[in-house]
Amino acid sequence: NDGVCLFKYFVTSTDPQSGFTWVVLIVNFLCFIVITISYIMINFKTLHSSRRIRDKSRADDTLTRRNRSVQRKITFIIITDFLCWIPFITTCLLHYYEVVDASSWYSTFSIIILPINSVI
Repeated sequence: NDGVCLFKYFVTSTDPQSGFTWVVLIVNFLCFIVITISYIMINFKTLHSSRRIRDKSRADDTLTRRNRSVQRKITFIIITDFLCWIPFITTCLLHYYEVVDASSWYSTFSIIILPINSVI
């Protein structure tokens, strides 16, 4: 046996810790929604600011380029969050309702998929 201690996300309805697991997953999903909405708002504010600056001064493209760079980074963060958490939560749901047996996927999600979010 290895000494890695990871939270058990893939539970079934008969698992005694399924209630706690779903609370954690729901909180994670709500955090994902709040973060996504916040980043989208930042993206729109940056876009609006870029347009105002571009309309006032055509000579200064540095700020416009910087704003576009921020928009690309924000879009990248939203996409990586989505690609990390939505498949994970969907897999947890499918495992819970016994549509798929995701037990063998646990290490793949825990070691590869979920840390992608932390790297960004």
